[in-house]
Order: sequence, then structure tokens, then C-alpha cells
Amino acid sequence: MSTRARETVSAKIDHLFGTVRRPDGREYTYDDVERGTSGRVSRSYVWKLRHGRNSNPSLDVLEALSEFFGVPPSYFFGPQLEDDRRARDSAEVAALLRDPSARLVAQQARGLGAGALDALADMIQHLRRMDGGAPLNGHKRAVDG
Repeated sequence: MSTRARETVSAKIDHLFGTVRRPDGREYTYDDVERGTSGRVSRSYVWKLRHGRNSNPSLDVLEALSEFFGVPPSYFFGPQLEDDRRARDSAEVAALLRDPSARLVAQQARGLGAGALDALADMIQHLRRMDGGAPLNGHKRAVDG
């Protein structure tokens, strides 16, 4: 695997750790990954992959990681620029699906019209500020025609 590919795998694994969280909101540990993959990926191997110390992860390892984090195996492969955006989107969707509160909001928002979705996004931004969190960029609907 080339240096660029190794950096990409490392960056993508690091992004998964930063995006897909445990039910309590904390980052998964290497032990969590080892247990969650039924030992297919050891904690030390995950560390090596995340920090670019391993240059050749097997397909089995990447499949185990994709199953654990809830992203398709293609998350780790493909052309760089456009695929990185899609890969990051996949990781964020996986994180949302694991968050029961976020999933509930999404389910309740499904089917709302454009104006209602924009108002909901504005309301969520306001609540984030009230809660001390930073507003998210690009909170308006991503499907504007």
C-alpha cells in the first residue's frame, strides 16, 4: 500500500473514532473495537492502523472495522477527493444512526416541507448556541435544487 493510501486509511480510521461515538457519547476505545469485532482486529492493530504504523491492512480487517463503525467497506477505498466527502458523510450518518435522540429527530422530520425543515435547522442551531455548542456550518438543507 502506498504512503498516500496508508495516510488515507489512517485518516479515515481516525475520522471514524472522532465521529462515530459510543451510546454515552464518548469515543470508542481500542478495547471496544477488539471486543466489537470479536477479536478480528486487536486493540494494538487498530492503534497501528490509526497512527499509520501499518501499511497493509487486510480486506478482512477493513470489513471488520466497517461493520463495527457502521460504514460500507467502500469507505476505505476509491478515488481521493469526491470519495473522501462521501466517506465522511457515511461516517456521520453512521454516528447519527447510533444516536437514539438524533435518530428520533430525523424520523420526526421526515416528510416535512422545505420551509419546515429550514425552520427546524434554525431552531437546532439556536438550541446548540443556548447549550454552549458551536453552530454547525451548512445547516440548511443539502438537497436544495
